[in-house]
Amino acid sequence: MNKLLLGSLLATLPMAGMASDPFQHVDVYYVSTDFETNGGEDDGSGFGLSGAFRVGDQAFIDAEYQSSETDDFDIEIDQFRLGLGLHSAESTSGMTYYGQVEYLQVELSAPGAGSDDEDGFGLHGGILISATEQLRFKGELGYLTLDDVDGLEYTIGATFDITPQFGLFADYRLASLEDDDNDEVDLTDVKLGVSLLF
Repeated sequence: MNKLLLGSLLATLPMAGMASDPFQHVDVYYVSTDFETNGGEDDGSGFGLSGAFRVGDQAFIDAEYQSSETDDFDIEIDQFRLGLGLHSAESTSGMTYYGQVEYLQVELSAPGAGSDDEDGFGLHGGILISATEQLRFKGELGYLTLDDVDGLEYTIGATFDITPQFGLFADYRLASLEDDDNDEVDLTDVKLGVSLLF
């Protein structure tokens, strides 16, 4: 009888070893930002909100809003992204491949200097590697084309599921862009946050 009761109790508890769905989550995060141009460099911090949601067996949408401000020149950097992607089934070795197209809007503003809006699109390809049922790594390469700049974007990251409903993640993202005059803009984001999994 005791074994039956214990078994029933365990069956009602969340399975700690159950892997989460990487395309079903909502994230809140802190971001450390570094903004570098030919004219100098400035860094700062901010916050972000992002999420991914399934719209089919192997299709998903994701969205992100991020706002940060640099320390020295008070440059405010706001990013909005909305994407649609497809992914493969997870292989026996724990790898999932995906591709994604996204709309991207970046706004830069500074006191006394006005603001600059850049709109455009990004095309990304990536891989997810499940090291364990709780730990997953990500690598992604993308190409961004905005109004006045374009170039490559690189992302690496890791997620760790503490429970089936709650996790932690860290991402490093570098957008290395250039305009028609060969002036370079590098935007680096380091994100640390928590995830609601479902």
